[in-house]
Parts: sequence; structure tokens; C-alpha cells
Amino acid sequence: MSRLVTVIPVYNGERFLRATLDSVAAQTRRPDRVIIQDNCSTDGTASIAKEFESEGFEWRLNEAHVSSTKNFNAALQFASEADVLHLLTADDLVAPGFYERLLDPLESIDGLALAYAAYEVIDEDAALVQGGDLVNPFPIEPNGQPRRIARERFIASQADLRTICLPAVLMKTNRAPLPLEFSLDYIQCADAVFYAELATHCESIIEVPSALCQYRRHEHTTTSHNKSKPSEVIADEWKAMCAASALLGKGGLSAWLWNFRQRCLLAGTSRVMIQGEPDATAEYRAEVTRTTRKITGGPAWVLGNLAVALRDTFGQGRR
Repeated sequence: MSRLVTVIPVYNGERFLRATLDSVAAQTRRPDRVIIQDNCSTDGTASIAKEFESEGFEWRLNEAHVSSTKNFNAALQFASEADVLHLLTADDLVAPGFYERLLDPLESIDGLALAYAAYEVIDEDAALVQGGDLVNPFPIEPNGQPRRIARERFIASQADLRTICLPAVLMKTNRAPLPLEFSLDYIQCADAVFYAELATHCESIIEVPSALCQYRRHEHTTTSHNKSKPSEVIADEWKAMCAASALLGKGGLSAWLWNFRQRCLLAGTSRVMIQGEPDATAEYRAEVTRTTRKITGGPAWVLGNLAVALRDTFGQGRR
């Protein structure tokens, strides 16, 4: 049986940490080791973590506070102590059968591999969030069975920023260090590039289309913090899209067409960003438009916005 290690990087996570740890404790197949990696929290995180020592969970305190990305990279170092490594964000939840469902298809794979589940979005009170800018990138099936995903298809999805959800992913590492870590060059898209790059090293990529993870949206998430700097977010998204796209190895006309497609997609994404802020100021809207058009150019800007407008129109008609 694979040795499963779950690492939970956390900083000042007292509000949601207990619920996260409860979800791990309730698993039908528990991790062999659970490490709560405390990034020098100044709230009640430590006391909550220590409540779970009776469950066999470990609380580890960093010597000094580091950036969130560096704390996650430190968590990746446990790959050499695990057959399967799981990074769980300290405000998200996993369903009781999460590990059992995702471990099973990994057992027969010899090399490096990924297995990931579908996810739902919840709010601060754990109520499901319908719609919005963050949705699972593939159809959810209540009893969906594991299926292998072609590497190119997976990387293309990451390049579209239809990314898998970090806490919903297991990495089969076979007690060896991972070949890469999260880049420090992104403010919120490092995970999309990380999984795209990791996929190039993977023997298999397994998708389980059941919602076995719940991603929590609240005012302290990275995405919420970045809402006040839309130009930086858009630039970050485009950089991530280009980095993941480069892994597809396209050339010539195929590369040009793909790049134009991606610029159209960015234009559409920016329109959705504006729609998601109905109370946004004129300055905010102008900044989003100006930044995006500088990247996409006029034709891609028009086509991307048209695609979203048509989607919204026909979507309203169906309702």
C-alpha cells in the first residue's frame, strides 16, 4: 500500500483550519502522515493544530515567516518521504472518500503521476457558490470513474487557465524529489504552470470527475487580495498562459493560431472579470480594458468579447 503524506501549509488560518483538519480526520482512508506546516502564525492556528495531535497529526513551526509560495515549496520537500504526496490548503475541504477514490488508480502506476478530482466552490459559511468566475473545468459526475487524460490535452487545459484545483490533486512521487517547484514569478497563477510542467514528467494523468474537494472563497484568499490590482492579475494570467502553451511544442502556423486563440481567450476572461465586479469603478473597468487590449490587440479583443456576449445571450435564452 502506498505511503500517503498530506502537508497543510498554513498562516493565520484559525477561522477555517479546524474544518479542514476535521475533513482529513473523517477520511475512509487516512493519510499515513499529516503535517501542519505553520508559517509563524500569530493567531490561534497552533492551538487548533495541537488539538489534532491525538489524531496523529503533526504541527511543525517554520523557523521564520516566508512567502506563501515558499511555504508550499517547502511542503513539496516531503515528496521524498512519500509514495503519494498531497498538498492541502488550510481553508479547503476534502470529502470522506477523497483519498480512497484517488489512491486506487495510482496504485498500478510505476512512475510519476497525477490524480485529481473535480471540485466545488464554497463560501465562508461552507455554502455552495453557484456560477462566478471559478468553476470546475470539466463536467462533474456524482459517481464518475477514473479516466486517463492525454498529456497534451491536460497541458492545453492548464494553458487555458482551466486549471485543476491544488487541494484536489495527489502526486505520485515514489519517494523521490519532485523535478520542479512552484515558481516565485507569479502572483496567483503559479499552480497552473506548475502542473503543466509537472505533466511533462508524468507517466499518467488521472481525472476523477466526482466533486471530492471543496475550494473555499473568502476575503483572505490570494484571488480576493489581488482584486485591487487588475492589471497585475491580467499580466500574470497571460504570462502563465504563454508558459504553459510553450510546453505544447507548437510551431509555425499552428503556433500562431494557438497564440491568437489564447489572446481571444484572455479578452473574454477580462470581460468576465469586469462582469464579476458589478460595482467596479469606471477606472477599474478602464484599467482592465487598457491592459488586456495592449496584450491581445484589437481583433482578438473584439472576438473574445463577442464570444462572451454570445454565450451570455444564449445562456439567458436557455434559462
